[in-house]
Amino acid sequence: AVRSCSYPLKAAEGRSITTIEGLARDSLHAVQQAWIAEDVPQCGYCQAGQIMAAVDLLARVPEPDDADIATLTNLCRCGTYPRIRRAIKRAAAMMRSEQSS
Repeated sequence: AVRSCSYPLKAAEGRSITTIEGLARDSLHAVQQAWIAEDVPQCGYCQAGQIMAAVDLLARVPEPDDADIATLTNLCRCGTYPRIRRAIKRAAAMMRSEQSS
C-alpha cells in the first residue's frame, strides 16, 4: 500500500490500483463491516486511508497484535484508535472465519 498523496502518477503507470471504492464488489469488505460494527468513524476525514491501511496490514499479517496495528501511520484527529484496533482484530477474525468456511 502507498499513500496517493506521495506517489507520483508516472510511477502508477501500468500498475493495478485499488481505492476504497473498489475494495468490495457485491457487499462490504470485512474491514468495512468491522468498522461499522465497532462504530469507528466520527468525522470521516481519515477513514478511507485507515481502512485501506488496515486491509493492507491484514493481507500481510492475518492475525495482527497491537504492535502490528501500531505500525499503521495514518493519523486520526478524533482519536478513535481503540476502536480502530478493535475493528482490525474483528475484521481479522471475520476473514479467518470466511477462509475456513
